[in-house]
Amino acid sequence: MKFSKAEIDAVIAASPRTTVPLNKLVLSEERQVRPQGSTPKLSIAELGASIKDGGVLQNLIVVKGARGLYEVCAGGRRLEALTMLAQADDIPENYPVPVLIVPADKALIASLAENVFHIPMHPADECSAFAKLIGAGKSVEDVAAAFGVTPLVVKRRMKLAAVSPTLMAQFRDGQIGLDCLMVLASCDDHARQEQVWNGMPSWNRRPEYLRQLLTQGEIESDTDPVARYVTLKAYEKAGGALRRDLFSDDDKKAYLLDTALLESLATAKLQKKAQQIAAQGWKWVEVRARYVFEEFVKFGEVRKTRRAPSGEEAAAIASLQALLETLHAQMDALQDHEGVGEGEGENDDREFLKLEAEGEPLEAQLKALQDALCVWPSELMTQAGCVVFVGSKGTPEVKYGLVRPDDRNGVAEVARKASEVDGDGESLVSLPSAKTRPVHSEKLTRRLTAHRVAAVQAELTVRPDVALAALTAQLAQSIFRDDARGYHRPETVFAITAADSQSDLLAAAEDLQASTAWASVQAERTSWAARLPQHMDQMFPWLMTQDRATVVQLLTFTVAMTVTGIYGTEPERQRTDTLAAALGLDMSKWWTATSASYFSHVSKARILDVVTEAVDANAASPLAALKKADAANGAEQTVATTGWLPACLRTRREAGIATEETLQDASERAESEALAA
Repeated sequence: MKFSKAEIDAVIAASPRTTVPLNKLVLSEERQVRPQGSTPKLSIAELGASIKDGGVLQNLIVVKGARGLYEVCAGGRRLEALTMLAQADDIPENYPVPVLIVPADKALIASLAENVFHIPMHPADECSAFAKLIGAGKSVEDVAAAFGVTPLVVKRRMKLAAVSPTLMAQFRDGQIGLDCLMVLASCDDHARQEQVWNGMPSWNRRPEYLRQLLTQGEIESDTDPVARYVTLKAYEKAGGALRRDLFSDDDKKAYLLDTALLESLATAKLQKKAQQIAAQGWKWVEVRARYVFEEFVKFGEVRKTRRAPSGEEAAAIASLQALLETLHAQMDALQDHEGVGEGEGENDDREFLKLEAEGEPLEAQLKALQDALCVWPSELMTQAGCVVFVGSKGTPEVKYGLVRPDDRNGVAEVARKASEVDGDGESLVSLPSAKTRPVHSEKLTRRLTAHRVAAVQAELTVRPDVALAALTAQLAQSIFRDDARGYHRPETVFAITAADSQSDLLAAAEDLQASTAWASVQAERTSWAARLPQHMDQMFPWLMTQDRATVVQLLTFTVAMTVTGIYGTEPERQRTDTLAAALGLDMSKWWTATSASYFSHVSKARILDVVTEAVDANAASPLAALKKADAANGAEQTVATTGWLPACLRTRREAGIATEETLQDASERAESEALAA
């Protein structure tokens, strides 16, 4: 039978309200709609703490039972919490409990009303309530005790209550999930919270990506090698600024904000190791918090030489080699033996593993002896040096035998003489060949090529002919690369993979979101996201109901999103060259050389070269007397209307590629020939 809320309200209104001693209340097993034992024990503890602090705020619903008892048909959780308090002697056994006495035949209806028409509090309201209690003078510990939770839970809810009101309103409306709100709450700056949230594409609002954006420039105490080496305790003792994430399960985790202090503490701690290395006879020893390969790419490296073993060492090596040869022969015999008796094969396996275990320490001893024979040439140590740094495991490491560019000639001469004396002809030093300085830094090259990829994607989204040809070409290259592939039967229907390159582009160019290409692509993505089915497993059935144009348009967009081609150094040829030529890509429509996008990232000499190339030497001459920042601004204004592009953004015209212009010319010729005929 279905009851209306009005009928249930009438039953409750006609029932008397009074108080009943706690020891006269028992739980009704027949008239409870909520099964006994279905309530989490933690919620009972919280409820008990609340009752202890403020009493029973909502009456229980009961019916008269036998022997002066009252059966509780709604309010079982409150009864359980009261019983728990009585057992702990926090309240007396005859504690007066407010109740509503209903007729026995209406008990089930009343129990239903308690559970069905009860509206749970929104998490945002709960956070606000905690904040009001704290604001009224309650301590964190008082609130925690009142609700039966830990002080950490109270602090977390207080932190959530302090989130930007704009974002909290979106949380109430279901536009922000609790997992994302907790990440936003880790930052105290409301403007920063809103900036990061609003700047994220709606399709990529994931907690991990959000945390990555909010913690840029901060160092994680538990994952960063230098932080682990210095230790959080030492960093705090030195007065280092940090931020703790209340929502992290690891209460020892923190985000360090003072990079300079952290690295200075690391270099100070590494000094003892550096002194030990310097005592070995090296020309120089440098201490770094981190070893950055790019900073030492121009350095040469000294190689170790092998000294002759002493008599004792030679005997030990020969003994170990003989033992290992015996073990290996026994293991080979076991592998060749085909056990046919019951359990014989298992015995062979056990014996093989036993021999293998015996051989491992012997091999370690042999390696240690052989490594000890490899030494640094003393005549080259006085010309080379070492870098002491914190390794990836958070422990001190040493890069030995580095040769500075200024010492190249001297080291080469010493190494040549040593090679002549030894007579083995093997060079003792490796020196990098002299290289010209690249026009653009790795960071700028990655940024520029990311803009090029984004522009190719934007152009490609409206060219299904090129997308279809490019996709078909890639598939054909994969299929026909090796005829043996035709005999492989994959488990899936299609052996095709696709990866969205958007996150890579954003990582390479932080200014990409402000570009026209990015805006164009994101508008197209948003449009498709609104049209596509919510569940991915419905994608194929949905496409089967669409017209051919829709399918081709979606194919075009998805192909465009997989375009890659970011480079750290400028290559002679880029993988996007052929595609760019087919699209007739003109990067001047998508990118402009400004102070922010280009000139502030190159040398002043490069600025003058660009202005000379784009305009002439007369335009570049006045900029030579300016400071770099002023020269960059002046260059921006000078080349603004020229459409100048760095070489990596220019489009190569590929032989055999029909561009948009050539396709138009061919179409016009065909039309003219048809009219003439």
